[in-house]
Amino acid sequence: MLAWHDDDAKATIRSLLDDCKHLRQQLALAECAMSRGMTRGWTPRYERDAL
Repeated sequence: MLAWHDDDAKATIRSLLDDCKHLRQQLALAECAMSRGMTRGWTPRYERDAL
């Protein structure tokens, strides 16, 4: 990712945060579109588990 942004760390972080935002929006849309029966009760989590 750093190479893609010509070693600009701030641009890399901005890009990663934008990717996270986009993926969270996609997850929210998928959650609205899926029925509970289709996912067998699974619901998405928006935060990662602590390691």
